[in-house]
Amino acid sequence: MVTETVTFQKVLKWTDEECRTYLEKQRWPSGVCCPRCGVLEPYRITRKSATKNTVQTLFKCRACRRQFTSTVGTIFEDSHIPLSKWFAAIYLMCASKKGVSAHQIHRQLGVTYKSAWFMCHRIREAMKDKGVLTPLSGIVEADETYIHPRTRRGHPTWHEKVKDEIEMGLRPKPEKKAPYQDNPTVFGMLERDGQVRTMRVPATTSSVLKPIMGRMIDMQKARLITDGHPAYRDIKRYLPHDVIDHEVEYVRGDVHTQGIENYWSLLKRGIYGVFHHVGEGYLPQYLSEFEFRFNRRKVSDAERFVALMGQTEGRLTWYCQTPQSQNPHA
Repeated sequence: MVTETVTFQKVLKWTDEECRTYLEKQRWPSGVCCPRCGVLEPYRITRKSATKNTVQTLFKCRACRRQFTSTVGTIFEDSHIPLSKWFAAIYLMCASKKGVSAHQIHRQLGVTYKSAWFMCHRIREAMKDKGVLTPLSGIVEADETYIHPRTRRGHPTWHEKVKDEIEMGLRPKPEKKAPYQDNPTVFGMLERDGQVRTMRVPATTSSVLKPIMGRMIDMQKARLITDGHPAYRDIKRYLPHDVIDHEVEYVRGDVHTQGIENYWSLLKRGIYGVFHHVGEGYLPQYLSEFEFRFNRRKVSDAERFVALMGQTEGRLTWYCQTPQSQNPHA
Protein backbone atom coordinates (compact mmCIF):
# COMPACT_ATOMS: atom_id res chain seq x y z
CA MET A 1 0.00 0.00 0.00
CA VAL A 2 1.24 3.46 -0.84
CA THR A 3 1.32 6.18 1.81
CA GLU A 4 -0.79 8.64 -0.24
CA THR A 5 -3.64 6.14 -0.55
CA VAL A 6 -4.02 5.52 3.19
CA THR A 7 -7.01 7.73 3.95
CA PHE A 8 -9.42 7.50 6.86
CA GLN A 9 -12.23 6.39 4.55
CA LYS A 10 -10.12 3.48 3.24
CA VAL A 11 -8.99 2.46 6.72
CA LEU A 12 -12.64 2.20 7.78
CA LYS A 13 -13.30 -0.27 4.92
CA TRP A 14 -10.36 -2.58 5.69
CA THR A 15 -11.12 -6.04 7.05
CA ASP A 16 -9.18 -7.52 9.95
CA GLU A 17 -7.08 -9.65 7.57
CA GLU A 18 -6.21 -6.59 5.47
CA CYS A 19 -5.23 -4.74 8.64
CA ARG A 20 -3.08 -7.67 9.75
CA THR A 21 -1.33 -7.80 6.35
CA TYR A 22 -0.68 -4.06 6.49
CA LEU A 23 0.71 -4.37 10.03
CA GLU A 24 3.11 -7.12 8.89
CA LYS A 25 4.49 -4.90 6.12
CA GLN A 26 4.94 -1.93 8.43
CA ARG A 27 6.45 -3.93 11.28
CA TRP A 28 8.75 -6.11 9.17
CA PRO A 29 9.60 -4.21 5.96
CA SER A 30 12.64 -6.48 5.37
CA GLY A 31 10.79 -9.74 6.01
CA VAL A 32 9.02 -11.43 8.90
CA CYS A 33 11.24 -12.24 11.88
CA CYS A 34 10.57 -13.93 15.21
CA PRO A 35 9.84 -11.38 17.98
CA ARG A 36 11.45 -13.70 20.52
CA CYS A 37 14.81 -14.65 18.92
CA GLY A 38 14.94 -12.48 15.78
CA VAL A 39 15.39 -15.32 13.25
CA LEU A 40 14.12 -14.49 9.75
CA GLU A 41 11.89 -16.49 7.38
CA PRO A 42 9.61 -18.39 9.77
CA TYR A 43 7.14 -21.04 8.60
CA ARG A 44 3.76 -19.64 7.55
CA ILE A 45 0.80 -21.67 8.83
CA THR A 46 -2.69 -21.23 7.36
CA ARG A 47 -5.71 -22.77 9.05
CA LYS A 48 -7.61 -25.13 6.75
CA SER A 49 -10.89 -25.07 8.69
CA ALA A 50 -12.76 -22.42 10.62
CA THR A 51 -12.16 -22.24 14.38
CA LYS A 52 -13.19 -19.91 17.18
CA ASN A 53 -9.89 -18.09 16.63
CA THR A 54 -10.42 -15.60 13.81
CA VAL A 55 -6.70 -15.39 12.94
CA GLN A 56 -6.30 -17.43 9.76
CA THR A 57 -2.52 -17.09 9.30
CA LEU A 58 0.24 -17.40 11.88
CA PHE A 59 3.98 -18.04 11.88
CA LYS A 60 6.28 -20.61 13.49
CA CYS A 61 9.93 -19.80 14.15
CA ARG A 62 12.52 -22.15 12.63
CA ALA A 63 14.87 -21.72 15.62
CA CYS A 64 12.88 -21.46 18.86
CA ARG A 65 9.81 -23.27 17.40
CA ARG A 66 7.44 -20.68 18.91
CA GLN A 67 4.26 -19.69 17.11
CA PHE A 68 3.41 -16.01 16.74
CA THR A 69 1.35 -13.53 14.76
CA SER A 70 2.04 -9.95 13.70
CA THR A 71 0.37 -8.55 16.85
CA VAL A 72 2.59 -10.43 19.35
CA GLY A 73 4.84 -7.98 21.19
CA THR A 74 2.83 -4.94 20.07
CA ILE A 75 0.19 -2.70 21.62
CA PHE A 76 -2.45 -4.94 19.99
CA GLU A 77 -1.43 -8.13 21.81
CA ASP A 78 -4.16 -9.95 23.75
CA SER A 79 -6.82 -7.50 22.60
CA HIS A 80 -10.25 -8.81 21.62
CA ILE A 81 -11.09 -5.57 19.80
CA PRO A 82 -10.93 -6.02 15.99
CA LEU A 83 -7.86 -4.60 14.31
CA SER A 84 -10.06 -2.52 12.03
CA LYS A 85 -11.31 -0.56 15.05
CA TRP A 86 -7.76 -0.22 16.36
CA PHE A 87 -6.64 1.26 13.04
CA ALA A 88 -9.57 3.69 13.00
CA ALA A 89 -8.74 4.86 16.54
CA ILE A 90 -5.07 5.32 15.61
CA TYR A 91 -5.99 7.39 12.55
CA LEU A 92 -8.31 9.59 14.62
CA MET A 93 -5.63 10.23 17.24
CA CYS A 94 -3.04 11.02 14.56
CA ALA A 95 -5.32 13.40 12.66
CA SER A 96 -6.89 15.32 15.58
CA LYS A 97 -4.73 18.35 16.30
CA LYS A 98 -5.88 18.71 19.90
CA GLY A 99 -6.50 15.03 20.50
CA VAL A 100 -9.66 12.96 20.66
CA SER A 101 -11.29 11.85 23.90
CA ALA A 102 -11.99 8.25 24.89
CA HIS A 103 -15.70 9.09 24.98
CA GLN A 104 -15.52 10.15 21.33
CA ILE A 105 -13.77 6.87 20.41
CA HIS A 106 -16.40 5.01 22.43
CA ARG A 107 -19.27 6.66 20.55
CA GLN A 108 -17.81 6.53 17.04
CA LEU A 109 -16.35 3.00 17.04
CA GLY A 110 -18.98 1.24 19.13
CA VAL A 111 -16.70 -0.03 21.92
CA THR A 112 -17.20 0.40 25.64
CA TYR A 113 -15.77 3.50 27.31
CA LYS A 114 -13.41 1.34 29.38
CA SER A 115 -12.04 -0.31 26.23
CA ALA A 116 -11.75 3.04 24.44
CA TRP A 117 -9.83 4.55 27.38
CA PHE A 118 -7.41 1.63 27.42
CA MET A 119 -6.98 1.72 23.63
CA CYS A 120 -6.04 5.40 23.80
CA HIS A 121 -3.41 4.73 26.46
CA ARG A 122 -1.92 1.86 24.45
CA ILE A 123 -1.72 4.13 21.41
CA ARG A 124 -0.06 6.85 23.50
CA GLU A 125 2.50 4.25 24.57
CA ALA A 126 3.35 3.68 20.88
CA MET A 127 3.66 7.44 20.36
CA LYS A 128 6.65 7.65 22.70
CA ASP A 129 10.06 8.23 21.14
CA LYS A 130 11.79 4.86 21.35
CA GLY A 131 15.03 5.69 19.53
CA VAL A 132 18.07 7.76 20.48
CA LEU A 133 17.00 11.40 20.71
CA THR A 134 19.11 13.93 18.81
CA PRO A 135 20.18 16.86 21.04
CA LEU A 136 18.42 20.12 20.25
CA SER A 137 20.54 22.70 18.42
CA GLY A 138 20.20 26.16 16.89
CA ILE A 139 17.85 28.53 18.69
CA VAL A 140 16.20 26.65 21.56
CA GLU A 141 13.33 28.10 23.59
CA ALA A 142 12.79 26.76 27.11
CA ASP A 143 9.86 27.43 29.40
CA GLU A 144 7.74 25.86 32.12
CA THR A 145 3.99 25.74 32.61
CA TYR A 146 1.44 24.48 35.11
CA ILE A 147 -1.57 22.28 34.45
CA HIS A 148 -4.25 23.86 36.65
CA PRO A 149 -6.99 21.62 38.08
CA ARG A 150 -10.48 22.33 36.78
CA THR A 151 -13.69 22.12 38.83
CA ARG A 152 -17.23 21.71 37.58
CA ARG A 153 -19.08 24.96 37.03
CA GLY A 154 -21.02 25.97 40.13
CA HIS A 155 -19.18 23.52 42.40
CA PRO A 156 -16.97 25.08 45.10
CA THR A 157 -13.27 24.38 45.23
CA TRP A 158 -11.59 22.81 48.26
CA HIS A 159 -10.53 26.21 49.57
CA GLU A 160 -14.09 27.54 49.34
CA LYS A 161 -15.45 24.51 51.20
CA VAL A 162 -13.13 24.90 54.21
CA LYS A 163 -12.96 28.70 54.26
CA ASP A 164 -15.70 28.99 56.88
CA GLU A 165 -14.18 26.21 58.99
CA ILE A 166 -10.82 28.02 59.00
CA GLU A 167 -12.44 31.33 60.02
CA MET A 168 -14.30 29.61 62.89
CA GLY A 169 -11.12 27.92 64.10
CA LEU A 170 -12.35 24.40 63.35
CA ARG A 171 -9.51 23.76 60.91
CA PRO A 172 -5.91 25.01 61.08
CA LYS A 173 -4.93 27.67 58.57
CA PRO A 174 -2.96 26.04 55.71
CA GLU A 175 0.66 26.91 55.18
CA LYS A 176 1.13 29.68 52.63
CA LYS A 177 2.64 28.34 49.42
CA ALA A 178 3.96 29.82 46.20
CA PRO A 179 1.45 30.23 43.35
CA TYR A 180 0.72 26.98 41.48
CA GLN A 181 2.99 25.01 43.84
CA ASP A 182 0.51 22.15 44.15
CA ASN A 183 -0.24 21.96 40.41
CA PRO A 184 1.56 19.54 38.06
CA THR A 185 4.57 21.26 36.48
CA VAL A 186 5.67 20.63 32.90
CA PHE A 187 9.03 21.74 31.49
CA GLY A 188 9.57 22.03 27.74
CA MET A 189 12.22 22.90 25.16
CA LEU A 190 11.52 23.77 21.54
CA GLU A 191 14.03 23.92 18.70
CA ARG A 192 12.78 26.60 16.32
CA ASP A 193 11.35 24.96 13.19
CA GLY A 194 12.24 21.66 14.84
CA GLN A 195 11.15 19.31 17.58
CA VAL A 196 9.76 19.86 21.05
CA ARG A 197 10.63 17.93 24.23
CA THR A 198 8.40 18.07 27.29
CA MET A 199 8.38 16.27 30.63
CA ARG A 200 6.72 16.32 34.02
CA VAL A 201 9.11 17.78 36.62
CA PRO A 202 8.79 17.89 40.42
CA ALA A 203 9.88 21.54 40.65
CA THR A 204 11.17 24.44 38.55
CA THR A 205 14.47 24.84 40.35
CA SER A 206 17.94 25.12 38.89
CA SER A 207 18.98 21.75 40.35
CA VAL A 208 16.12 20.05 38.47
CA LEU A 209 16.17 21.90 35.14
CA LYS A 210 19.93 22.22 34.48
CA PRO A 211 20.63 18.45 34.23
CA ILE A 212 17.66 18.08 31.85
CA MET A 213 18.92 20.87 29.58
CA GLY A 214 22.43 19.42 29.75
CA ARG A 215 21.18 16.06 28.40
CA MET A 216 18.82 17.34 25.73
CA ILE A 217 20.59 20.44 24.35
CA ASP A 218 23.75 20.46 22.23
CA MET A 219 25.86 22.87 24.29
CA GLN A 220 28.24 23.52 21.36
CA LYS A 221 25.64 24.33 18.69
CA ALA A 222 22.69 25.79 20.60
CA ARG A 223 21.59 29.24 21.72
CA LEU A 224 19.10 29.23 24.58
CA ILE A 225 16.27 31.75 25.00
CA THR A 226 14.18 31.80 28.19
CA ASP A 227 12.14 34.18 30.30
CA GLY A 228 13.44 35.74 33.51
CA HIS A 229 12.88 32.70 35.72
CA PRO A 230 15.72 32.43 38.29
CA ALA A 231 16.28 28.74 37.49
CA TYR A 232 18.01 29.73 34.21
CA ARG A 233 20.50 32.23 35.64
CA ASP A 234 23.55 29.97 35.73
CA ILE A 235 23.02 28.29 32.34
CA LYS A 236 24.89 31.09 30.53
CA ARG A 237 28.16 29.56 31.77
CA TYR A 238 27.59 26.57 29.49
CA LEU A 239 26.01 28.02 26.31
CA PRO A 240 24.86 31.38 24.87
CA HIS A 241 21.77 32.51 26.74
CA ASP A 242 19.34 35.37 25.99
CA VAL A 243 16.62 36.43 28.41
CA ILE A 244 13.31 38.11 27.57
CA ASP A 245 11.74 39.86 30.56
CA HIS A 246 7.98 39.40 30.20
CA GLU A 247 7.29 42.19 32.71
CA VAL A 248 8.77 44.65 30.18
CA GLU A 249 8.46 43.11 26.71
CA TYR A 250 7.58 39.91 24.86
CA VAL A 251 9.66 40.24 21.67
CA ARG A 252 13.08 41.80 21.08
CA GLY A 253 14.26 40.96 17.57
CA ASP A 254 14.61 37.19 17.46
CA VAL A 255 14.67 36.94 21.26
CA HIS A 256 11.29 35.57 22.33
CA THR A 257 9.63 32.41 23.61
CA GLN A 258 6.54 32.56 21.41
CA GLY A 259 7.22 29.14 19.89
CA ILE A 260 7.09 27.20 23.16
CA GLU A 261 4.22 29.41 24.38
CA ASN A 262 2.29 28.41 21.24
CA TYR A 263 2.89 24.76 22.08
CA TRP A 264 1.64 25.30 25.65
CA SER A 265 -1.52 26.86 24.22
CA LEU A 266 -2.08 23.82 22.00
CA LEU A 267 -1.45 21.41 24.89
CA LYS A 268 -3.81 23.19 27.28
CA ARG A 269 -6.56 23.56 24.71
CA GLY A 270 -6.42 19.81 24.30
CA ILE A 271 -6.35 19.04 28.04
CA TYR A 272 -9.00 21.60 29.07
CA GLY A 273 -11.19 21.56 25.96
CA VAL A 274 -11.05 17.89 24.83
CA PHE A 275 -10.10 15.76 27.83
CA HIS A 276 -11.36 18.23 30.50
CA HIS A 277 -9.41 16.38 33.17
CA VAL A 278 -6.09 14.52 33.15
CA GLY A 279 -4.91 12.52 36.15
CA GLU A 280 -1.48 13.60 37.33
CA GLY A 281 -0.15 10.06 37.07
CA TYR A 282 -1.19 9.83 33.41
CA LEU A 283 0.14 13.27 32.41
CA PRO A 284 3.38 11.90 30.80
CA GLN A 285 1.22 9.72 28.50
CA TYR A 286 -0.66 12.76 27.22
CA LEU A 287 2.57 14.72 26.80
CA SER A 288 3.89 11.93 24.54
CA GLU A 289 0.73 12.14 22.42
CA PHE A 290 0.99 15.90 21.85
CA GLU A 291 4.75 15.65 21.20
CA PHE A 292 4.23 12.99 18.54
CA ARG A 293 1.72 15.08 16.59
CA PHE A 294 3.60 18.37 16.98
CA ASN A 295 6.96 16.92 15.90
CA ARG A 296 5.27 15.63 12.73
CA ARG A 297 3.17 18.74 12.11
CA LYS A 298 4.67 19.28 8.64
CA VAL A 299 3.50 15.95 7.22
CA SER A 300 0.03 14.76 6.23
CA ASP A 301 -2.33 12.75 8.41
CA ALA A 302 -1.64 9.66 6.28
CA GLU A 303 2.13 9.96 6.77
CA ARG A 304 1.63 10.45 10.49
CA PHE A 305 -0.50 7.31 10.58
CA VAL A 306 2.12 5.29 8.69
CA ALA A 307 4.87 6.57 11.02
CA LEU A 308 2.95 5.42 14.08
CA MET A 309 2.13 2.02 12.59
CA GLY A 310 5.87 1.46 12.20
CA GLN A 311 6.53 1.81 15.94
CA THR A 312 3.72 -0.19 17.54
CA GLU A 313 6.10 -2.70 19.15
CA GLY A 314 6.18 -2.81 22.93
CA ARG A 315 3.42 -3.85 25.31
CA LEU A 316 1.82 -1.56 27.87
CA THR A 317 2.63 -3.21 31.21
CA TRP A 318 2.24 -0.57 33.90
CA TYR A 319 -1.29 -1.84 34.60
CA CYS A 320 -0.16 -5.47 35.10
CA GLN A 321 0.12 -6.78 38.65
CA THR A 322 1.76 -10.06 37.55
CA PRO A 323 4.10 -10.95 34.66
CA GLN A 324 2.19 -11.52 31.43
CA SER A 325 2.80 -14.69 29.43
CA GLN A 326 3.15 -14.59 25.65
CA ASN A 327 0.04 -15.50 23.70
CA PRO A 328 1.05 -16.90 20.27
CA HIS A 329 -2.44 -16.35 18.86
CA ALA A 330 -2.87 -12.73 20.00
